[in-house]
Amino acid sequence: MKKIMGESHHDQVVLFDPACASQNIGDEIISSSAQRWLNPLFEDDFIIRVSTHQKMSFRYRRYLNESKAYFVLGSNLLKSGMLFGFRQWDISLIDTLQIRNAVLVGCGWHAYEKRVGAYSSLLYGRILSKQLLHSVRDEYTKAKLGAIGFSNVLNTGCATMWGFTPDFCKQVPREKASNVITTITDYNQDPVRDEQMLSTLLSEYDSVSIWLQGNGDRRYASSLPSFCKCKVIPSTLAAFDEVLKGSEVDFVGTRLHGGIRALQHGRRTLIIAIDNRAREKHRDFNIPTLERDDMDRLGDWIGGSYPTEIRIPLAEIEKFLNQFKS
Repeated sequence: MKKIMGESHHDQVVLFDPACASQNIGDEIISSSAQRWLNPLFEDDFIIRVSTHQKMSFRYRRYLNESKAYFVLGSNLLKSGMLFGFRQWDISLIDTLQIRNAVLVGCGWHAYEKRVGAYSSLLYGRILSKQLLHSVRDEYTKAKLGAIGFSNVLNTGCATMWGFTPDFCKQVPREKASNVITTITDYNQDPVRDEQMLSTLLSEYDSVSIWLQGNGDRRYASSLPSFCKCKVIPSTLAAFDEVLKGSEVDFVGTRLHGGIRALQHGRRTLIIAIDNRAREKHRDFNIPTLERDDMDRLGDWIGGSYPTEIRIPLAEIEKFLNQFKS
């Protein structure tokens, strides 16, 4: 059996990593944030990273057999229908022969969906731990997992937000900066309101930079008339961080984790909500958002004075992390 399943690897920790082979740099923001909190807990263990976006070969699964721990590093990769169609976490029942007791770290649901299908319920029941606590990023995801029998779930919010304590939020500026950096998202397109956002930013700020977080963002953003008036930042996380560390700058844009990265740098931030992820984060944690349908109010926010009052569940985060402390 050992020849088939592979050797045991009790000295290694497996990270199912959405940043590997991803077309969205937001996954890199999520992954690096989760690892920031997990790495100190497993300093003496060998860490192996596995892409959530790609299928694992039988040979590769043997290298993961009976590892010390398995963690799924966030993103909205859970969904109701895992048997057919697109899967952000590309797993199947055969993977559960060697991989069991995986733990979610700030994961979310793919979209607002109907009840979880029988195959998905079976798959998650076999690959996810029933003993260890899971961390999810909103109440919707917690409820979806609860509906298929997981009572060991904490709503901690996304790991990208775990540092947003009240003291941290007090340091975020309330008033407008001189410059702004923005993002445009290639899905859920709304050319009229996205152009309205860019034109408003150009009229309200001294300079407007745009960071293209996803692989398809440039194609869509360049179709908007005001795009040519914006300074384009290279599509790397290092380049984005450089802008956020540098001159006085706000963030206003449709990319959720671009906005959260700006908040991590202590920048005044407004995320334009275009899907369930931003809406759930606002509902649960008061992440600063504006519905894209309310774009006429953008100028009021830019010129106003607003505190950043994010509510993170400190007790749940501590409870989740403490279970791995020896």
